[in-house]
Amino acid sequence: MLTARELIDSSSISKLQIRVILLCGLAAMAEGYDIISISLAVLPITDDWGITGTESGLLFSAGLVGMAVGSIALGPVGDRYGRRPLLVASLLIITLGMALSAVAGDVTQLALLRLLTGLGMGGIIPSLPVIVGEYAPARKRPTLIALFAIGIPLGGLLGGAVAAVLMNHFSWRSAFWLGAVMTGVIALVAYLAIPESPDYLESRGTAAARKKLDELVRKMNLKPSTVVEAAGVVPKVAAGSGNAALKSWALVITCLVFFLVNSVYFFGNSWTPKLLTLAGMSQNEGISGGLLFSLGGVIGTLIFAALAIRFSAMWVTCGFALGGAVLFGFMSIISTQLNPVLVSTALLGVCLMATFTGLYVMVPILFRPEARVSAMGIAAGLGRVGSIATPMIVGAMVDLGWPTSSIFLTFVLPALLAALGIAYAQIRNSRTTGAATKELAAV
Repeated sequence: MLTARELIDSSSISKLQIRVILLCGLAAMAEGYDIISISLAVLPITDDWGITGTESGLLFSAGLVGMAVGSIALGPVGDRYGRRPLLVASLLIITLGMALSAVAGDVTQLALLRLLTGLGMGGIIPSLPVIVGEYAPARKRPTLIALFAIGIPLGGLLGGAVAAVLMNHFSWRSAFWLGAVMTGVIALVAYLAIPESPDYLESRGTAAARKKLDELVRKMNLKPSTVVEAAGVVPKVAAGSGNAALKSWALVITCLVFFLVNSVYFFGNSWTPKLLTLAGMSQNEGISGGLLFSLGGVIGTLIFAALAIRFSAMWVTCGFALGGAVLFGFMSIISTQLNPVLVSTALLGVCLMATFTGLYVMVPILFRPEARVSAMGIAAGLGRVGSIATPMIVGAMVDLGWPTSSIFLTFVLPALLAALGIAYAQIRNSRTTGAATKELAAV
């Protein structure tokens, strides 16, 4: 008798699975919009309230602190009560935080509300990729996770474009009202159309969970291949799944890579518009730079998904991290030249979002199934420390008068270190899984 996981891994992907993955991508748009909304809104907020660079960094970091706390604290909720309840509750928290942010009266209030919104974000960060991974066949998991992750930059691009228009006609508060409405609608859709994941239901072992799982399997209409039915076994999919335990070298290197990638990604996504204005560009040109970064992110995720079909997802991620390091160095040279820097900003979005997408794929490649949710939550939470510290550090650099070129140059090193960490993890994991495969063959 095949388990639900074996059925999923050995069957063609169904319409229900495709629907769930697309809706998870829609939910990911809330994360992408949240990040871009504050980076765009901080420009008119600066004019309205006269805030300093350090206070701008506080607004950026407050939401990221919430994400870190939420990822670590709420991850176990998804393991105990289900991925779906955690996802819906998190989206509702984001909706509340966005709505209250729209009526904030000063920097302190807005920072606290950004913290609340971040807590909701922390709940969807580990739950969304896990839901996608548990609905996806192991052989297609890297590509499907990458396609789902398109929602992050797409939310920033589309939502950011609408927010820019709204802020031109109204005030910066309209950007948060837009986020509240958009996320509220996504929460309703998730509640109505995303079932609980099959892996979670199967792990519960209760009669009620088994009944729900049987109904879900029926709706997915899973049909294993003829070879599988005849043999009564599922084809090996070790290439798409790791075997590292939670307490292992893999968690250490994963947390380190998450830290470095979060640092460079959130620097690029949060500070690019303001740094471009500090380099002498207009506010509209700075906003254009932020939107181009998001557009590049959409393209980068698509390129990653295409490459992950044919090549090792880990090596693809490593290559994009190296590309980001090169672009940071290049932008330090041309930071005052409008057209070249806008093109470079789009390319930077390609490389950094592709690298960020690779993080979601990294966990199922390295870890065994029973450790993945915990590993994702811990790595995402601790990784956010980099995204929390970076805006504050950059804000202090701005207040101390650092030139834009020097700030961009600073981020070459963490991008290079991330690439080295990913390469190390890929090489060591290949040796480990290779040895395990030989042991199984001997048995």
